[in-house]
Amino acid sequence: MIRNAIAGGVAFYGVVMVIQALQRPSAAAGAIAAAFLLAAAGILLWSKDEHRLKTVEMAVLWCCVALFLIYGLLTVGGMA
Repeated sequence: MIRNAIAGGVAFYGVVMVIQALQRPSAAAGAIAAAFLLAAAGILLWSKDEHRLKTVEMAVLWCCVALFLIYGLLTVGGMA
């Protein structure tokens, strides 16, 4: 049931991002990239390989931590 809810959310936000890309051509590249990332995340949830899923989840988690750290350093440095 959780997988179905997440797949529905991915589909909904994917459609929203495509609509935003059509309405605002300047943001099209970012919206399409985010839609592809959401699609990849949605597809990954259907994986049967638990080890691969755990590895990808940890990689994404550490990427988020690194991006948050970079943002914090840029904010402290006055660049963001």
